Amino acid sequence: MTRRKSVTTMLVGAIALIALAGCGLKSTPVTSSPSQKASRAKPVAIIPTPANTLDASYPEPNGTMWVVAGSAGSHGIYQVNLSHKKLGGSVSVSNNANTIAESSTGILGMGISTAASGAVQFLNGSSGAPLKTVPVDGPVTALATGSDGITFYALNGTAKAKNVAIINAQTDKVDATIAAPSDAVSVVPAPNQQSVYVLEPNGVVSQITTAGGHISTQFPIGNSGIDLAIDPNGNTLYVLKGQGITRNVAVVNLAKEAVTEVLPAPANTQAIALSPNGQVLYDIVGTTGVGNIQEYSLR
Repeated sequence: MTRRKSVTTMLVGAIALIALAGCGLKSTPVTSSPSQKASRAKPVAIIPTPANTLDASYPEPNGTMWVVAGSAGSHGIYQVNLSHKKLGGSVSVSNNANTIAESSTGILGMGISTAASGAVQFLNGSSGAPLKTVPVDGPVTALATGSDGITFYALNGTAKAKNVAIINAQTDKVDATIAAPSDAVSVVPAPNQQSVYVLEPNGVVSQITTAGGHISTQFPIGNSGIDLAIDPNGNTLYVLKGQGITRNVAVVNLAKEAVTEVLPAPANTQAIALSPNGQVLYDIVGTTGVGNIQEYSLR
């Protein structure tokens, strides 16, 4: 699964203060047991994106990532240059696009949701040109990629039933479907792709095997779950949580199935992503008037 260099310290600090004020940074109190490093509390860089930013792919090794943004009448995907801290090209897409992910081999996947149907549309990771559309059982809630560079995991369905469609982007076919909790909101595969982690709004994380769809473990991380990210080694899970506009990120030790730290996050953070080396956390912020990506060092 795949989802940087700031200018001078004074300039980054000034940008951060301005952007955080514009976003209304808030965080919930630390309620787990954790120590919180001061260096993790402020972004090292803030990159403007369009208003109504909904989601972003994990960064590629070349320092780019894609975001999907738009109001009800117009959606687009935008390439972000993380090294230069600015937007690149953009492509108009379906107004039903709501989530995005990019594989390590440069295949871009976009989740499509209507009231009763869903699909994953594959696009060229460099140009954004459409390639193929693969229907799934219901509206797509979340999308993630596997470490093999060709497998996509689409959480989809309705309020009554959800599943994870495991899609091969080379054959453009659904290889398997595994049941997920009906209120699930996010999914990420383990690095070995033998299981997926699924998040519910009540903060329960379920680990589900990809062969057979059995729940191997479940554990709580606190209420109001929104999004998941996992480090490349599979040791740490990052869980975006919050109510209203308030957000924070729980850092979960998967071996202990316990929260070890809680990081503050900007208000209106819609999703999170990790750098390929797992050392940078990206908070994707979006409102009707504001959009940005905020980088936080995890070192």
